[in-house]
Amino acid sequence: MRYYRERLTRPDVGLVPRPDGGRSTKLRQPDVDEALRCGAGVYQKVESGRLRPSPEFFLRIAETLGFSSHDRRVAHLDLFGSEPPPSIGTPSPHWQRTVDGQREMMCVLAPDGQLTAHNTAFAAIFGEDGVPTNFWRWALMSDRARDTALCDWEQAWAPYLLEECRLLSLRYRDHGAIRDLHADLAADPRLRWLPRADAGLNGRTASLRHPEQGTRHVRILVAESEGFRLLTFLMDPS
Repeated sequence: MRYYRERLTRPDVGLVPRPDGGRSTKLRQPDVDEALRCGAGVYQKVESGRLRPSPEFFLRIAETLGFSSHDRRVAHLDLFGSEPPPSIGTPSPHWQRTVDGQREMMCVLAPDGQLTAHNTAFAAIFGEDGVPTNFWRWALMSDRARDTALCDWEQAWAPYLLEECRLLSLRYRDHGAIRDLHADLAADPRLRWLPRADAGLNGRTASLRHPEQGTRHVRILVAESEGFRLLTFLMDPS
């Protein structure tokens, strides 16, 4: 905490400069109390290790002092033995280069399903229809996915897609677009009576109808970075 505090000044945390015109411009411990609007001396006790903050108060400190996502995570694990609530970062400008360098079908999704990047192999799944802007909505709510593209949609695809979305809605409760997605999925009558899956997509095998290659088996791999999901569809070479 001291490392981050001493890199900042009062204006950096929304406070006016010191009226006394002191020589040091570094943010002092009482300044942090003022920025956080907490009692005098509270932050000093936290920084010195004499007071263990609540998770909520720690996150306020981390946001005020501008912790990196890595240090926020490390400090939360050290203090509370658990990961902090996930946050959604800014999409990396290098995602497109990453997926373009792969021959397998690959895409990058924001938590609400918006496509951030995809390669040519992934785009070929959709043929003349074009790549959808939101993969979760396409895979779970479009007639094309349900009736044509995703084979055995009700058993092999939809339950596992729903579990992915269910997990995301719980992890990002305050994200408006994810709440909207969850509400729309809950209101869809065709999704209401599907069997419950015990896992998400990662490691699943299923079949899809490719516009150029016909029905093919794929294995789905899911990785995550800063809230974004990297989906890879490994096509069975046979």
